[in-house]
Amino acid sequence: MKVGDLEINTADLSVRRKGKLVSLTAMEYRVLEYLAHRPGAVIPKTELLEHLYDFNWERFSNVIEVYVSGLRRKLEDSGDSKLIHTLRGQGYMLRG
Repeated sequence: MKVGDLEINTADLSVRRKGKLVSLTAMEYRVLEYLAHRPGAVIPKTELLEHLYDFNWERFSNVIEVYVSGLRRKLEDSGDSKLIHTLRGQGYMLRG
C-alpha cells in the first residue's frame, strides 16, 4: 500500500517513508495499516479500538492516542509533511 511517500508492505509487515525503513511496534503497525486501508477517510477511535482488541477495551482508554503519538514521532520527522490527522471528536485520518 502507498499513501503519499509512505509505503506499507503487508507481506513482510515493513514500513518505509521516503524510502527509509521505519521501525514500528506490532500495535503501531496494526493501527497504521488499518488507517492505510482507507486513506482520506475519518476512522473513529472506537472503530480502531474494536479492530485492535475485539472486546474488553475501556471506552475511555487513551491507548489509541498513545499509538498515534508513537506513529507520529516515528513517521513525521522535522520537515516531513503530516500524515496522521486528528479530527477532534471524530477520529483519525491518514492522508499523504
